[in-house]
Amino acid sequence: MARHDLAARLGSLVWPDIRASRGIAGLDALAPLIEAYPPGGVIVFGEGEPGVQQLIAELRRRAPEDLIVAADLERGCGQQVSEFTKLPPAMALAANSDPEAAWEAGLITGREARAAGIEMVFAPVVDVNTAARNPIIATRAFGDDPHRVATLASAFARGLHEGGVLAVAKHFPGHGSTVQDSHSELARVTASEEQLQAVDLVPFRTLIAERVAGVMVGHLEVPALDPVAGRPATASPNVVLDHLRARLGFDGLVVTDALDMGGFRQEPAAPLAALHAGCDVLLMPADPLASCAALADAHARHELSDETLNAAVARVQAARDRLAGLTISAHPLPDDLGAVLLAASLTSHGPALPAFVPGEPLDVRLFGEDDSGMVLPAFTETLEGGGHELAAGARGVGLVITSVAAWSGSSRLPSLQRQRLHWMLEHGQLAAVVVLGSPYEALDLPAVAPAVLAYQATPEAAHLAALALLGELPTPGRLPVGALAADDLK
Repeated sequence: MARHDLAARLGSLVWPDIRASRGIAGLDALAPLIEAYPPGGVIVFGEGEPGVQQLIAELRRRAPEDLIVAADLERGCGQQVSEFTKLPPAMALAANSDPEAAWEAGLITGREARAAGIEMVFAPVVDVNTAARNPIIATRAFGDDPHRVATLASAFARGLHEGGVLAVAKHFPGHGSTVQDSHSELARVTASEEQLQAVDLVPFRTLIAERVAGVMVGHLEVPALDPVAGRPATASPNVVLDHLRARLGFDGLVVTDALDMGGFRQEPAAPLAALHAGCDVLLMPADPLASCAALADAHARHELSDETLNAAVARVQAARDRLAGLTISAHPLPDDLGAVLLAASLTSHGPALPAFVPGEPLDVRLFGEDDSGMVLPAFTETLEGGGHELAAGARGVGLVITSVAAWSGSSRLPSLQRQRLHWMLEHGQLAAVVVLGSPYEALDLPAVAPAVLAYQATPEAAHLAALALLGELPTPGRLPVGALAADDLK
């Protein structure tokens, strides 16, 4: 579909969200936008609902033929489309000793995404997680070594492209050192420019050199790159035009992080600043139709030039053209790749695990919240299946549960629960600890504590970690993060 008139050009840049929980009613609600400003793309959220593929197919029937369907698939296509493979997070891939793990993860994600009707993946996360208290990146990152992050993110992106989808690296210029969640507030990057160059920007330089299709810019205040206080990178010409475009030489698609997040100004006219900053795709404004109308008004007032608008439209079209040239690799992969990668990421930390004699009673002590209600039962059922009765006051095993979730405020244990955990270890009340989620909880344990670590709090991870605790599975993984300063860990 040729996009020449103003409404079509604006629509090609404003990408709304499609949520499976809204079903066909959600598509009906988009009809005014499709009619007035036909969108050039959408982001799809499966939300654990069935029928996502059918929803995408119906969307394509109603929307422009050149619509690009994108999704957050950091943890595999199963993250949004439940029928497909669910992968462990990036930090688990980094713990894996198989050098092909990240590439295989990207490849299966790309192939399954195309089968589901998804063509662009907002991944890999190339943030270098250097803040143990980071509330929103944490295990989504490949670790804290910028060169290893670059290698693994590159492999994942290459797998996505060979799987037939476009990869979009995120969150420029780096969200890994922050202690705020940009879903709820503007996150601040306090690193100097020298630190950014030596750490955060290393993976971006690598992926740009390898011609990654897109880069997502985060809602990050970066004083080292932009002197304007309180201005997010998504609205900063210093960050996007001067640094990403001119200095790093990136000529591909620049996508904003979701514009309905707390780190970006919430008003229909605000996306104009992102276009002026050099962004191309305005992702998920709270009211896409109102944002398009505000951009049309800005164009009429000569506040949005045809030069700026056409350059962004051309880059969206270039992404479509590149997508049309991708082929899908037929390289064989295990049917159970997610489970294989999860098992290979299991990691030991501290002293050797004690022996647990079959039939020995155990007392499982929980630290953190099992929000799903399924993780603790999976853990205890595995112990019982191994011949261990659960009994209060018996030999203690600690189960630590943490997770990364938007608006939660932390990816770590609450401090009181951490204090309780450490007190019990120091007083001999726990023989071992299983950590599901943040590796920093394992790093922070007293030196006497033997631990098994998995990088996600799911029933599958709980089951495998319990088997490792009982000595029935190996723990071949390596920690992808190092011991940070004690005050940072707390």
